[in-house]
Amino acid sequence: MISRLAFALLGSVMLVQQAAAAVLVVAEARGIGLKPGAQLDSTKPLALKQGQHVTLISETGSTLKLDGPYNQPPSAGGGGGVGLNQTLAALVTQRTARAGEFGVTRGTVLAALPEPWVLDATHSGNFCVQENGTPTFWRPDAKAAVSFAVAPVDHSWNAKAEWAAGQDRLAVTTDVPMRAGDTYLVTINGTESAVTLVQVPASLVNADMRAGWMANRRCEQQAEALVKTASP
Repeated sequence: MISRLAFALLGSVMLVQQAAAAVLVVAEARGIGLKPGAQLDSTKPLALKQGQHVTLISETGSTLKLDGPYNQPPSAGGGGGVGLNQTLAALVTQRTARAGEFGVTRGTVLAALPEPWVLDATHSGNFCVQENGTPTFWRPDAKAAVSFAVAPVDHSWNAKAEWAAGQDRLAVTTDVPMRAGDTYLVTINGTESAVTLVQVPASLVNADMRAGWMANRRCEQQAEALVKTASP
């Protein structure tokens, strides 16, 4: 009877431990052989030496930044993690502060995207694209036709198109070699913006994780859109 009870208690402990385990995804790593998008088990120790740094995203979209020396299981659920809403609010504050330093207000308020996976072609910044996805540009005002061009910063190629009136989206065709990690110059009617593509890895298991990743890679406009579309 005692042995059966002990076995049952052991089984309960194991179930609790399994339930407590959560997936964490690496958003940034410095000085250590972890790549962005790598998955970690929150219940297993993570060893970091002096000078090493890792930024992790939890399943709730929270951010946990760890610096060495460190050697214990990471946890973003309540042990020092910064919530998704806090991260987005901080980005808005930073953007407003930067604009104030230069005495301008343009760019402090970003247009609300109709969906998270379109890229606002009217301003510079980081833009997140899904792994193996095709970039699709969007403009908030589609009443008039405009000239559109995109080129890498070295101008090794230049793709041009007429963005027709009434169309707010323009998908990049497969023959335009835009790649995540690179920066491009986007020109609309002579007004140029610099955009950097950031890949959103498939290892992110839900919308909250993807929004957390986007916010940490400064794709806050898309992160906000994803939070809104994912909300019940």
